[in-house]
Amino acid sequence: MLKKHLPLILFCFLLLLSISWQKNGETIDLFNKNIMPNSDYWFGTDWLGRDVFSRTLKALLFSLAMGGLASLCCTLLSTCLALIGNVNSACSYLINTLIDVWSALPHILVMIVLSILAGGGFEGLVIAITFSHWPKLTRLLKVEIEQLRHKPYVLHSLAFGHSTLRCYITHLTPHLLPQILTGMIILYPQALVHGAGLTFLGFGIEPSTPSMGGMLSEASQYLLSGQWWLALFPGIVLVTSSLLLMLIGTRVRR
Repeated sequence: MLKKHLPLILFCFLLLLSISWQKNGETIDLFNKNIMPNSDYWFGTDWLGRDVFSRTLKALLFSLAMGGLASLCCTLLSTCLALIGNVNSACSYLINTLIDVWSALPHILVMIVLSILAGGGFEGLVIAITFSHWPKLTRLLKVEIEQLRHKPYVLHSLAFGHSTLRCYITHLTPHLLPQILTGMIILYPQALVHGAGLTFLGFGIEPSTPSMGGMLSEASQYLLSGQWWLALFPGIVLVTSSLLLMLIGTRVRR
């Protein structure tokens, strides 16, 4: 039982540690700059003497909040579009065409353009990820709704005079909720990594705000001078949290 829920336990521990950690990693100490990892500074310090461990935890918390909100908004958008696509044949054709066109666009280019149009920052990242990740989940939910609409219990409910809205709420929602929940959890690590990628490229969070992409982008400028720990440990934390979220999504889907 413990092994089955180990990814969830580890992720919750990482999240609670990030929330409860008192230091924010913003304190500048020029007398202790560029220190390698030791017992006092587990992840070392950067060029301004800031504790990399504390900055990593706060950056992870910020990125998790951004990724969670983006995946939630994307799931809600996908569900609405899937429902609209099942109103009639014209709406179905329109949504299918929109999915095909949007899926054909370069993914990273779409996110960059949306982030710029939204003004960057936290809101820009959420908007960019929300409006670039919806096609796959929308297609999945749309097909699922199409199949459920032709089930005998749905047809019998409509024949007895129940409204379409009542049928959707009573009969379709219990079957769609697992798909929606699984889709949101699977979107979470993608949103986390893509948000860090946009910030790394300079289209996301301001450098003054701790974020995983921002830390990796700043660390890349100091790798040649031998400060390998500035990129190694934040990168490990980002990859670990993403893998844990992927494992949780796989468990939920099974």
